[in-house]
Amino acid sequence: MQSAVGVSGTLPQLSERAFNNVHQHNADGEHPRAGLIDVDGTLYGTTQFGGADGNGTVFSITTGGTEKVLHTFGKMPDGAEPVAELLYKNGAFYGTTLGGGTSGGGVVFSITPSGVEKVLHEFGKAPRAVHPEASLVDAGGTFYGTTAYGGVHDFGTIFSITPAGTWKELYAFRGQPDGLSPYGALISVNGTLYGTTWIGGTNDGGTVFNITKSATEKVLFSFNGRSDGSNPAVGLNKAGGAFYGTTYDGGSNGRGTVFTITPSGTEHVLHSFREGADGRRPFAGLIEVNGTLYGTTWDGGAHGGGTVFSITPTGTEKVMHSFGQGTDGKTPLAELIDVNGTLYGTTFEGGNNRVGVVFSITPSGEEKVLHSFGGSPDGANWYASTQSLRRH
Repeated sequence: MQSAVGVSGTLPQLSERAFNNVHQHNADGEHPRAGLIDVDGTLYGTTQFGGADGNGTVFSITTGGTEKVLHTFGKMPDGAEPVAELLYKNGAFYGTTLGGGTSGGGVVFSITPSGVEKVLHEFGKAPRAVHPEASLVDAGGTFYGTTAYGGVHDFGTIFSITPAGTWKELYAFRGQPDGLSPYGALISVNGTLYGTTWIGGTNDGGTVFNITKSATEKVLFSFNGRSDGSNPAVGLNKAGGAFYGTTYDGGSNGRGTVFTITPSGTEHVLHSFREGADGRRPFAGLIEVNGTLYGTTWDGGAHGGGTVFSITPTGTEKVMHSFGQGTDGKTPLAELIDVNGTLYGTTFEGGNNRVGVVFSITPSGEEKVLHSFGGSPDGANWYASTQSLRRH
């Protein structure tokens, strides 16, 4: 498969414990890479690794910190390594896994709140779509998503799937000028889908694009890889009449950016991350709460473990919390959510067992760990992961 590594941008080098060492895995899950969703006051999410078979989990957790594993991903044809947020629709959750399925290319699955899981679609080997890294979006009762690879050119695809599992490939990326490797989730605005690609485009720094449900795609902006940002790893957030997003690389300091872009494609950098106490390398998208945007960086901050930050639509940025001190978590990779004025999120590493946490943080910056993953070793199985963050 086409590799994004070395083409543009340097990717996170995350915990060797997660990837390269043989270690005892935990029934309660390890390394949550996805964000949470709120359904009637209970939070739901996934862990990329851990569980009884080491292939990840779906879990629930109360805002008070009571966690429960709903499903452990197992052997084929079940999926493996869920890295995207769940989607809740009509009483069920829907999600994707990076791997698993008969061909190892990932799956789309559904799961009930009680934990009954069903594989709706198995992704095949290239040139078929493979390796969905992003969550699904609901647009008029049909779900839409992206795969990082596969398609005619092996540069990624956009697909649709019904809740019953009827799947269709809508678009295959070509690399230049339309981008390749769409890692981020799509958003639906007035019947049109908007998204980003990690690389490709005119300058090979990634793109912002839109696509109609009838598969007409248009590049709105190509990142230049320098001052205006490079390598958007996630999708967009809409606030007011503009879109907001982050780039993992680029900006005036080469440490990533927060940017805004109009629906017609006019882009403006609001903040360039830098060394020191400021965070760097944002790997997650933004949320808007009462006119202020909130996000995370996977690296940097006062303790080197990443940050939670706020930023106004005019570009005033503030670090709210720096991870990496004690057991408060480390390496946040996912978008935050707002529940009644408190923000909730996950970290990929850190916590009591060094395999990630669920945390809350108030707008004033008071952070609290609700759950440290890896607290229930099953003692029976061993799991050797030879995978990385899967930027193939």
